[in-house]
Amino acid sequence: MRRALITGLTLVAALAAGCGDDGESDAKGDGGTGPTTSSSDGGEPAALPKYCELLTAEQITEAVGASVTLETDPFGGCAFSQEDPRALSGTLGATELGEGAGGYETYQSGSKGAMDTSTRHDVSGLGDAAYVDIGTVAGGESLHVAGGVLSGTVISTLNLAQATSMGEDELLAISEKLLKLMADAG
Repeated sequence: MRRALITGLTLVAALAAGCGDDGESDAKGDGGTGPTTSSSDGGEPAALPKYCELLTAEQITEAVGASVTLETDPFGGCAFSQEDPRALSGTLGATELGEGAGGYETYQSGSKGAMDTSTRHDVSGLGDAAYVDIGTVAGGESLHVAGGVLSGTVISTLNLAQATSMGEDELLAISEKLLKLMADAG
């Protein structure tokens, strides 16, 4: 259930990053937005970081404060989990924000929109911009996290879930450590 919730949060945020209209027609002439690249030279899309290759279980363990295992998820993100399925688990991923995708603010609203209630925490000193949203999901009582670090046209994404009554301050501290690891590695 928890892995499905993390995957759901990741999908909602990714879909929000893909929404938008740059006002240009695509190659088919139907007025939609065709594939775009947003690299500074107008060429190939930015290479997305693969966090299971860039980070170790030991680094994530240190940030989380408990032993974790890593595995690449079906979407190319790096999922971590603990032995206790109720303990904190999450996914570290990345997506490129295309010109017609509405940008960083659209991505933020998508991640916040996936939560019933949430509090936004802007994080300074990481990448071009960084944030953490902490709130409840699907009528539950446990707090969850959606956040990201923007670096150029790539947003490194963070989604955390838990069912152990972790508080907002503890989740924010862990989230900031994970975002810093991603910013430093990416």
